Amino acid sequence: MYIIISIFTAYAFGIISYELNLYGYYFTALLAILIYNSLINKKYMYNAVIIAFVILSYINCNYNSSSVLSQYKNESIVVEAKVKKQKKSGSESYYASVIGINNTPILNEENIILYTGKYKNFQENSIIKARVNVAGSQLNKNKMLFNYENYLRSKKINATVFADEDAYVIEENYSFLNNISSKFRKYTEKTFYYNLNKKNAEIILSIILGDVNYLEEELYDNIKVMGLAHIFAVSGTHIVLMYIFLLNVFKFVLSRRFSWLLSWCIIWFYGFLIGFPLSIMRALVMFTLLFGSEVLYRKYNSLNSIGLAALVLTIYNPFWIFDAGFLLSFSAALSFIIYGKYIKTKTTVLRTVYMYLFLQIFTLPVIVYYFNFVPVMGVLYNLLLLPVFTFIMIYGFILLILNSFAHIILIIPFNIYDYILHSLRYIIDISDKSAFNGLIMPTLSLCQTIFFYITLFYMIYIHNNKKCNCKKIGIFAIVSLYSITYIAFPMMDDSLYLNIADVGQGLFTTIKYKGLNMICDCGSTTNKQMGEYIAVPYLTKRGIAQVDGIFISHWDEDHYSGLNDILNSHIKVNNIFSSNSNENYTNVQKLNAGCQMKYDDNLSMEILWPYKDLSLNNTNNSSLVISLNYKGRRILLPGDIEEEAEYAIYNGLNAYDIVLVPHHGSNTSSTVQFVDAVRPKIAVLSYGRNFYGIPHEEVISRYRNTGSKIFSTFEDGEINIVLKDNNLYYNTYMNEKSDNYYKLYLIGIIYKLSIFCFLLFWMLKGESYEL
Repeated sequence: MYIIISIFTAYAFGIISYELNLYGYYFTALLAILIYNSLINKKYMYNAVIIAFVILSYINCNYNSSSVLSQYKNESIVVEAKVKKQKKSGSESYYASVIGINNTPILNEENIILYTGKYKNFQENSIIKARVNVAGSQLNKNKMLFNYENYLRSKKINATVFADEDAYVIEENYSFLNNISSKFRKYTEKTFYYNLNKKNAEIILSIILGDVNYLEEELYDNIKVMGLAHIFAVSGTHIVLMYIFLLNVFKFVLSRRFSWLLSWCIIWFYGFLIGFPLSIMRALVMFTLLFGSEVLYRKYNSLNSIGLAALVLTIYNPFWIFDAGFLLSFSAALSFIIYGKYIKTKTTVLRTVYMYLFLQIFTLPVIVYYFNFVPVMGVLYNLLLLPVFTFIMIYGFILLILNSFAHIILIIPFNIYDYILHSLRYIIDISDKSAFNGLIMPTLSLCQTIFFYITLFYMIYIHNNKKCNCKKIGIFAIVSLYSITYIAFPMMDDSLYLNIADVGQGLFTTIKYKGLNMICDCGSTTNKQMGEYIAVPYLTKRGIAQVDGIFISHWDEDHYSGLNDILNSHIKVNNIFSSNSNENYTNVQKLNAGCQMKYDDNLSMEILWPYKDLSLNNTNNSSLVISLNYKGRRILLPGDIEEEAEYAIYNGLNAYDIVLVPHHGSNTSSTVQFVDAVRPKIAVLSYGRNFYGIPHEEVISRYRNTGSKIFSTFEDGEINIVLKDNNLYYNTYMNEKSDNYYKLYLIGIIYKLSIFCFLLFWMLKGESYEL
């Protein structure tokens, strides 16, 4: 019955396994299952189709991952490119597609973002020739954080390039269709910018053209907090409203079937005019299936329709499956389908309220993963403001159409419209000052997400089966499983977690032990907004709302630039420690050699350097040197100390399990005596692309000669180290794991399966048990 859903599920898992480098395992396991299924159920054609789409997922991912431009990263080349669309009116960047490199045509066009600077302003729908610099890798190698390179890939954009001053146009109006789309956008911009206040015009432009780039960043942040961002992404809501409006207009002069056909054509043409954004593509495909079922008098299957829409879109671009808009769009559509089928209410008002509540609950894991903020008040704002937005959108379309031939008589309607939009902006600004708009939540793990949806579907099941006699037992089992797995076990966990994030040229280290959270350095010179875009999201996604201590080794930018953003965020910081004071932070506590801190019998900390009242001209040599001791395992965090400081302390050093290499691997540090004294099992280098010659090959050789396992954030990305009992485990963003790392998974799986089996046995044995 749901064959399309089955095909899409198999295809989607193929894409995910490709991204996780697990495609071979996935294909082998699925092939074995389907062969067995064919032998038992004789469904040869069905299974063959499934396998075909799984193979297609690999081919498609591989094709969409290849790029000619990737060969020229950080190089200067001459390109010929079609300028398709300006990112925002008046901006210095464009969406374009490269058709030739170094005077040689390429087989397939490659999409780019073209930055021209203030000295060039190209017209859309023109072909230019320019010498450009291709930007290097912009991969943020931290788990769960926003990754600009992956974001571009989900938009089918292969590279970001920067044009030199000698760029020039070689052809104008190269495409008739692009010209139509470009003229529509320009006409729409001119209509509203000319007749409305600029800020008000940007609201209706973002709604009609489905492009939030028109909005001010602060205003759009407020809109997201209110849970109204979906209104500014042309989606199913817009399509349904347009469809209803057009049918009501056409029914007076046309037959029902011809009204459907004309409405369908207009809606697809509208999608073409605004460039077919992802949100509208999903709605258009589903609408087309609904339209076809009505015209052909066939039964419409909403689940198969949503599956087909997802399949069509991911065949075009498989990496859309990782796009926040894609997941939110389809999960929202699925929530409406489930709600309409299984949840019944008597009154229209309650049904609308429950529908928005269910939508928010159903999409919660997606929202939390990408935004870590749940707009709790969004239900109320949607109930109150969605009718207003509906009126604004319809009113805007009418003005846009009439303005082309009756501008003179629209002066008063435009003034009224301006006032309405101004009032809307005022309401949005007031809501930002509200004491409570939503909750900040950590990202859910895969197991938590599965548990969440099992619980949700179980609740729907007992809602629709009032006579279910296992209701109380089932609820008790779910609560018990959650309490034991996600509350009791974490409280009993006495492992130490050391995480070194990728911040480019800098250092950001977090340490977690039981309820203790510490940060050692949080700065970068290559990521100028490291605190806002890396440190705060990194902590938020991992559920760290309180930090017991931030240790700043010394006051160089690459070690503390993110501190201010952490202090100004929702994260509570109890203490700030450093070797020296800083005039910008009055509450810094000074630490010197000999200071000791003990959390419990398992974990203690000692400061090895600098000595008290020691005056040093070199700020690097004033760095805090921290030695951690966990159940006999030792970790050294030496900051940026150089030869002078190393010489002063190396005699008192013994072998360490883990060392963060001093000064990012510079040849001014890690002297032979120091490296020979610490002899770490794991040496970690934290650095980014730089012109300082860091890390120095000689330094790397010294650690390698002592038998150290060497990791770097530049090559390996985020590095996660776990000390559990007497074992050391490690894992990196680039998926390099210690040989024993699988044990951590097995331990967790065995615990959870044991509890699940016990509760299942208890439920089956105690069917008549009353709580």
